[in-house]
Amino acid sequence: MHARFLTLLGLLVLFGCATPFEDSGAPDAGAYDLPSIPYTVDAGPPIDAPRETWTFVPVPEAHCANGSSTGMAVNLTDRSKRVLVFLAGGGACWEAAACALGAATHITDTMGEAPVLAEARAPDLAVLFDRENPRNPFRDASFVYVPYCTGDLHAGTRIQTYDWFGPKNVEHVGARNLDAYLRRLQPTFPDADRVWLTGISAGGYGATFNAWRVQKALPWARVDVLNDSGLVIDTVGDGRYGTMRASWGVEFPPGCSGCDTRLSAVLGASANLLTAPRRYGMLGYQQDGTISLYFGLDGPQVQAGLEAARAAAAPNVKTFYLPGNPHVLLAHPDAANGAGLTVRDWLQRFASDDPAWDHEGP
Repeated sequence: MHARFLTLLGLLVLFGCATPFEDSGAPDAGAYDLPSIPYTVDAGPPIDAPRETWTFVPVPEAHCANGSSTGMAVNLTDRSKRVLVFLAGGGACWEAAACALGAATHITDTMGEAPVLAEARAPDLAVLFDRENPRNPFRDASFVYVPYCTGDLHAGTRIQTYDWFGPKNVEHVGARNLDAYLRRLQPTFPDADRVWLTGISAGGYGATFNAWRVQKALPWARVDVLNDSGLVIDTVGDGRYGTMRASWGVEFPPGCSGCDTRLSAVLGASANLLTAPRRYGMLGYQQDGTISLYFGLDGPQVQAGLEAARAAAAPNVKTFYLPGNPHVLLAHPDAANGAGLTVRDWLQRFASDDPAWDHEGP
């Protein structure tokens, strides 16, 4: 399995449906703002890049775990005012041994232009980024690819020192990196009307943790979330969740009650912030073996957590589950549930505000 698809930590959060947007006319400046949250963006210059080609944008303030600077890739278009922001996955680590053994991808790497562009262009992301496929509901959007090299589900704020063949600093600064990216994205998309914040595995968790942040940065646009296999369920009760929080300095959605003790609490907190008409979709295999490994659970425990997440979901939060223990549904977009509805079909319903969009699968 590709390293980018490994992950860790629990899932979910928010949203619901939305009134259909139009491509004509500028949106209200604060139509989707979250006024109770004091978050502002110190905007930099807008991104100027060729249309419909992947371009690397260095962001010196964004750091990988090894302290080197990184950046993001963009593929801009004039076809619409829509934007798809993708957060890459790739495991996680919160202790010295796991980081040393590569439980998180790129934990010792420098993610410059070549590796970031190679990942953005990877064939396994064509389900989201293929502009020529009429079955891709996102094909007319501008694309943003955010790499993952911090080992913290894009949620950390802390530089941690591990004893790993001697003291070693690891920058778990995924949340701070998103702050840096948004300083460029906000002025680049002043007329955006729809933003899909999506991610796979660790990136799915990142989308869940940071949806409020993206919504605050782009308050004129409706932000929906698509989370593939960042399963927001509770870990085994052996203290690992507390260690994750402490090692990473996790930044939770503002006002999240219970998030310091239960990962599953993030869903309700996010849903309270990003209400309908926004939508939140989560995809996952019922007994995902990768999540089992990272969370210390067996397959039936993962399934029970997913069933509980579905039962407690807000009306604008929907799930698509398939049986089995693989990891990442977007890698198999033509996989279908028992009624013949494929992953692609469900994505189309999600993105088009189809009222038939609902919980699917066992």
